[in-house]
Amino acid sequence: MTGAIGKSIHRKDALEKVTGTAKYTADFTKRNLYHVKLVTSEYAHAKILKIDIQEAKKIEGVQKIILGNGFPLTGDEVQDRPILAFEKVRYFGEPIAAVIAKDPYIAEHAANLVKVTYALLPVLQSPTEAVQENAPILHEQLGSYEKLRWFIPKQIQISQTV
Repeated sequence: MTGAIGKSIHRKDALEKVTGTAKYTADFTKRNLYHVKLVTSEYAHAKILKIDIQEAKKIEGVQKIILGNGFPLTGDEVQDRPILAFEKVRYFGEPIAAVIAKDPYIAEHAANLVKVTYALLPVLQSPTEAVQENAPILHEQLGSYEKLRWFIPKQIQISQTV
């Protein structure tokens, strides 16, 4: 592109873009595609007591509703993240269920019908709070998680001085 600064450059797709006939990825559709809408947590830390999918399953066009039970944990150094939360949520917006439907609007409608009952748990607002003596434990099974061989997480004691 030497010498291109300050000069008009002809773009091969210019005519299609200015006339509105250019095709973008979103313009291409295929038949029989399914759409997914995630049901996410509205709380930062809570125990999941119940997930009611009965009303969502009744919606015509809903193919399946997936919950997190039975999936392996994921993660980089430590496999500590469920694909979908199933016993408790550890952050706001954590996915709890995936609604699969023939249409994105149907998926969203059905996802809005999934009812999750929670028992709220204490929220940690900072790393400083997390290391306090009586701080809630987010990962009770830390010792049983699969980890990279060199990664050894452990509980630490930090003394706070002001």
